[in-house]
Amino acid sequence: AVATVRYATRRALRVMAEVAISMLVAPIAGNIHVSLGKGDLPTATLSTPGGASAEVCITGAHVTNWRLRDGSEQLFMSSASNFVRGSAIRGGVPICFPQFSDRGSLQKHGFARTSDEWEIESMSSERGIPRLVLCLADSDATRAVWPNKFQLRYTVELHDQKLCMQMEVKNLGDTPIEFTTALHTYFRVADVTRTRIRGLGGLQYQDNTMNGAQMEEAEAELLSIRGEVDRVYLNAPDTLDILDGDLRRLQLRKHGFRDAVLWNLGPEKASDMSDLGRGEWKHFVCVEAGAIGSPVSLSPGETFVASQEFWCGEAAP
Repeated sequence: AVATVRYATRRALRVMAEVAISMLVAPIAGNIHVSLGKGDLPTATLSTPGGASAEVCITGAHVTNWRLRDGSEQLFMSSASNFVRGSAIRGGVPICFPQFSDRGSLQKHGFARTSDEWEIESMSSERGIPRLVLCLADSDATRAVWPNKFQLRYTVELHDQKLCMQMEVKNLGDTPIEFTTALHTYFRVADVTRTRIRGLGGLQYQDNTMNGAQMEEAEAELLSIRGEVDRVYLNAPDTLDILDGDLRRLQLRKHGFRDAVLWNLGPEKASDMSDLGRGEWKHFVCVEAGAIGSPVSLSPGETFVASQEFWCGEAAP
């Protein structure tokens, strides 16, 4: 009991320190502020002079929202999502590391998205563009389930019309390491059954609704979502468009991530999901940049660098 109290006290002190540091740094760093957010989780709020904003939960390094200058939300967040230490958040941009889904012996999607060992490395601003850098390093807790020495650095940068994320994984050990990873982005859409995806036509994919069967995408130009979809597209192009009906276009641009995931659980599975609001399955589509089909392998001292950015505008014809 004493150890638990000491642990909780250390965590509370660290949160207080982060908040205090943010108050000192914010005037220098530009528009970045750290405070206690939902569930009393430390949260960084980024904003631009033009009025765009984004929030990042420090626990899990989880981007939870992204709003444009007009205040419109671009990411989906479940109304029933858990903002509790150690629990996954349903929505936004969870980090899957060092394992994607159940492709290994770790908990689903690995430990990065629920870890409370993330630290703020830096907060800065150049030309009104706020940048937050978070860092997760191996610890007794991570080595107990994944016996590797590593450093994961995650950068979030906000512009008026786009949001950028970069992950850097460095092997700090003296033996090679392997991992799979993805940025599991939930994009908000008006109606997923009217949403179309451009850029996946003709690609090979693994269909996880059919036990990972290897398939080829038959829809050449625009892919429609008619129900449950759970696919890993291999060697996907670096630019994908999400057409939200006829008015709005979201674009994902990735670099360093070989693959892309398309996921929506459909109405039947959604009804069994306790952290998803009733009928909310229709209001998101996950289009994820990842390295999944073949694990990333790093020799001692090597670094894996990959990034994604989102842009939003009017739907193209």
